Amino acid sequence: MQEAIQHLVSLSQALGKPFDHPGLHAPVALVPDGVTVMDLEKLLPSPSRIRQKVTLLDADSFIEYVNRFSTSATSVFCNGPEGRTFSAVLDYHQPNSPAWSEHTASYCCPITVEWGRWKAADRKKMDQASFAEFIEDNVKDITQPQDFTAAPSAADMLEISRTLEAKKNISFRQGTRLDNGQVQLTYNEEIDGRAGECGQLNIPEQFFIGVKPFLGGDGFCIPARFRYRIAEGRLVMWFELIRPEKVLEEAYNAVRAKIKGAIHEVPLYEATR
Repeated sequence: MQEAIQHLVSLSQALGKPFDHPGLHAPVALVPDGVTVMDLEKLLPSPSRIRQKVTLLDADSFIEYVNRFSTSATSVFCNGPEGRTFSAVLDYHQPNSPAWSEHTASYCCPITVEWGRWKAADRKKMDQASFAEFIEDNVKDITQPQDFTAAPSAADMLEISRTLEAKKNISFRQGTRLDNGQVQLTYNEEIDGRAGECGQLNIPEQFFIGVKPFLGGDGFCIPARFRYRIAEGRLVMWFELIRPEKVLEEAYNAVRAKIKGAIHEVPLYEATR
């Protein structure tokens, strides 16, 4: 009986005193009220381990952060052009050494406003006025590659858009493909509801835009096909970006190569976590 009493006394004396346990990351104490466990880590001079989740806004900052905090256990994961996210786990586990994996940094390649506008309008059918307005608003992105001198310049596209805006009361009859690859649209001006003078408007078969898909990334020259349809005298126009998914893939690969070449010995894996 005396031994049992002494044991209870010893247990009660232990309550409230901090102690270490191999399975815990910081000292804890048993609190008498309900015999709960209190984490005493906040009372230490510094945390027992780093617990940080950082989101970087550009590739250079991601590289700098990884290089500053990386250890022999650090690993970086990326998930391809569709996900376009790079995630670094600074305290990742090793083959025979578990780890908390709570110090992470991530970078998701942000889409530029310019790419977002062109991609949103890709294959979107517009009336004559809406198409002209879109071209005029985004004409600064139109470029003329040196090896495609026949392609329309930004000034040419601006002239086409202004012509479309000016010719509001017209009825289109047909489109004819010319030998130079352009399409010639024939129309009649409507005056007081009656057909007036006949006119023609030439539009190019394709044009090019020069944009950066990712903020802070490389710029790309992307071809776009002109498309049109005449229905009951009204003109419907749109454009089709040629293989935009390949542009995103090339832009992603450029970012991947930049990060891979700058994080030195840190391994980079194509994977999802």
